[in-house]
Amino acid sequence: MDHKWLEDFIVLARERSFSRAAELRHVTQPQFSRRIRALELWAGADLINRASMPLGLTAAGEELLPVARRAAASLNDARARIRHARGGLDWVTLATGRTLSRTAVPDWLARVKRSAGEFRLRILTGSIHEGATALEQGAADFLLSFTHPRLPLLLDEQTFEGITLGTDELVAVSAPRGDGQPRHALPGTARNPVPVLGYAPTLALSQILQDGLSRSSRELHLHTVTESDFAESLHEQALQGVGMAWLPRGLVDGDLRSGRLVEADDKGAAVRFEIRLYRPRSPRNELVQRIWSASTTAGA
Repeated sequence: MDHKWLEDFIVLARERSFSRAAELRHVTQPQFSRRIRALELWAGADLINRASMPLGLTAAGEELLPVARRAAASLNDARARIRHARGGLDWVTLATGRTLSRTAVPDWLARVKRSAGEFRLRILTGSIHEGATALEQGAADFLLSFTHPRLPLLLDEQTFEGITLGTDELVAVSAPRGDGQPRHALPGTARNPVPVLGYAPTLALSQILQDGLSRSSRELHLHTVTESDFAESLHEQALQGVGMAWLPRGLVDGDLRSGRLVEADDKGAAVRFEIRLYRPRSPRNELVQRIWSASTTAGA
């Protein structure tokens, strides 16, 4: 049995809704339903009364729920004790994306250490949903993520809280020609569309960008020549002149200042987004609380 099934079951018992519980567990509803069904197969009985509205627990579900809560709590307690025995109080774990680990984490870390003192940081990189799951399951002390209306981060507000550390923006950039003008520039034409280095649709930056472009009345003529879930790979291809890319200013600011890249939009349009730090409202130790207090001051 996967311990995640127990956590899924606990959330479903609280929310009484498959769709809402799936959102909170950061999985699709079909995937969530399969995990609940797997738990039922393990238990040998139906745990959910799917005929009632809202959903209810069967007698077997009512019997399993307190056991599931104790088991999940015991596993979390055991993990905390193991970490403590290994000197885990010195370590702090931050879940974030690969791009933010390069653009936002170094500055945040330097500012926080000036106030909170030295500590050892373990960085887990992955998608926003993976980071949120790590935070919910106690595998991470903090989550640093992009925030945008197109990216609802469905953390339980009674359990988790967040602060805004700063903002960034996606800016259209291109390698320059010999005269300093962009080699690939917006808006393009129907006969000569702009070669674009694009994000994979599942990437958070892709969703932020698409929302920004959908709000513009300007007609753009684009032709995607590369698609990647790694912003830094698009950055390298932009430097090589392969195409135009919308990249975080924090990632390309040095290249824009040096002239290795130039802005590719004479309208100067950019898509802004926030960078937020999240944590459990009940931190696991005093060090985590001290880092949060320093982050609150740094983000103010």
